[in-house]
Amino acid sequence: MSIFSTATRLEQQNYPFAMAQIIESRGSTPRHSGQMLILNDGAVIGSIGGGMMERRVIEEALQAIEQRQDRMFNGRMTRDGHNAVGSDCGGAMSVFISVHGLRPRLLLLGGGHVNQAIAYAAAPLEFAISVVDVYAPNLEAPRFPTGVDLFHAAHYAEAIKQLNPDEHCYVIIATNSQDREVLDALLPYPVKYLGLLASRRKVQTFVRHWQQQGVPEEQWLRLRAPIGLDIGAETPAEIAVSVLAEILQLKNGADGQAMNQITTSPSAKPITA
Repeated sequence: MSIFSTATRLEQQNYPFAMAQIIESRGSTPRHSGQMLILNDGAVIGSIGGGMMERRVIEEALQAIEQRQDRMFNGRMTRDGHNAVGSDCGGAMSVFISVHGLRPRLLLLGGGHVNQAIAYAAAPLEFAISVVDVYAPNLEAPRFPTGVDLFHAAHYAEAIKQLNPDEHCYVIIATNSQDREVLDALLPYPVKYLGLLASRRKVQTFVRHWQQQGVPEEQWLRLRAPIGLDIGAETPAEIAVSVLAEILQLKNGADGQAMNQITTSPSAKPITA
């Protein structure tokens, strides 16, 4: 199996890895072209020539994966001086390191109409989407777009523990009758976005519960509820647009303000042909 087919499989699985590719070599180097994959656990597939140069590229690739940022590595096969890698061959190599398998995760708890609409709207947005429900009929394949991971669980808490949402995960809760249990299980996790589809009254009831139970305020203050931007959304499709707009605002670090630059001034003259 070629490293490119392996890379495709890893990308589909959203498994973090880096591809290191020689883009320039000068002088005496082990190879003048080549690629290799570096997985986030340190495993390597392929080679760019071995030795100290490859070792340094692996180190750089692991840092790139951790920082979620592509980088260029320029190495000189000498023991001293700028960009020295600690060998005596005398050549130099430039290697581009690109990171992959780092799509943000969108975890939808509950497979009802709104989360179905959110899944379809999010599919083109490069999220790795997972849906969990304790009611198996809600997870029938036609209800969700191709590529969405569907999990049927006896209890939501078990699925949450298995999926282990992290700081790159966006979570939307829409389970109806089990929202509070799901939230109690999720609050300790450092997710990027924690949203609950609920009425204001329901949210107030949950907050009183956490206060009475002594749940640390910094945990439940992260919750966004009701979710979405106020665009007057009512249908599942409209709610999906509202919720994903809020998620993208957070993901992209935007202020969410209208971008309109057209204003009307009493002194403005009409435009004529």
